[in-house]
Amino acid sequence: MNVALKTFDLADPFRIAHGTSTQRQVLRITQGHHTVEAPFVPYYGDDPEATVRLLDQPVLPQTLPRPAALALNLLRHELLCQSSGQKLAEHALAALSDAPRRASPFRGCRSLGIPDDLDAFAAKVTEIARQFSVIKLKLGSGDLGLDIATVSVARAAAPDADLILDVNGGWDMTEAALMINHLANYSPALIEQPIHHRHGPDVWEELRASLPGGGPPIFADETVQNEADLAIFAPLIDGVNIKLLKCGSFDSAVSMIAAARRHNLQILLGSMIESSLGTTAAAHLAPWADWIDLDGHLYLANDDYTGITYDEHGYLVMPDRPGIGAIPL
Repeated sequence: MNVALKTFDLADPFRIAHGTSTQRQVLRITQGHHTVEAPFVPYYGDDPEATVRLLDQPVLPQTLPRPAALALNLLRHELLCQSSGQKLAEHALAALSDAPRRASPFRGCRSLGIPDDLDAFAAKVTEIARQFSVIKLKLGSGDLGLDIATVSVARAAAPDADLILDVNGGWDMTEAALMINHLANYSPALIEQPIHHRHGPDVWEELRASLPGGGPPIFADETVQNEADLAIFAPLIDGVNIKLLKCGSFDSAVSMIAAARRHNLQILLGSMIESSLGTTAAAHLAPWADWIDLDGHLYLANDDYTGITYDEHGYLVMPDRPGIGAIPL
């Protein structure tokens, strides 16, 4: 088993409420001809070099950093899939047999970081909307006026698009209530993680009580890390963002989807900034999601794999190969 780090340059700087990135790293594990990956996210705080050293030890600890746990879990699934000729999605069928499953095609989504030039941003939204009917806007800039302008410009540039507003916890309680009420005028499809994930259910309950009925659905991302969190916050949210890295394994993501459905929550299937190898692994769960946000590879200037693609109308196209299905370029 070979363990390595891969560094990617971003085609453009990517700014969210947590900060701005120009590079991202992923963990790659290879066994024989089979490679899997898991991303490192700056705000999770995992040390890439320390993770590699940990995986090079002859005996692994029971608790691993999330990228290591995810990569090892995906490797196990990949090896099983390749030996049986199955696709990764087939490993989710039994566990999700009671969950509603959508038929393809699935609409893809393009995410845009917080802009610093609204004219250039408008042109980019217009261009993206020619292909994608779902556009995700990063808010939480620290400037409420810029957040409002971002949504206003995007709505004018893409009047028919479904807009997902992702705040990444960048508003405080007072700001969140005001902004959600104001931005409802732009008919967003949903608003994701409006307040910081450090806030407990009492604060979320207060936020929901301050919002009128009939407003945009409110989704949680980092607030809901596991099934225990899901049970606590389910009465206070309309949906949850499920990502392989956040869950820590493909199996845990499957369990989270099943739990979310039991709580009658909508599901946004997300990714981090990672190569096509990583986003393709997540895409196998698309049939069980209401929304998919799997464009992490499209930020990269040097993606070295090919896997999922999007057709001219922005619909997801899966590779027809066993396992994850992504292959090196």
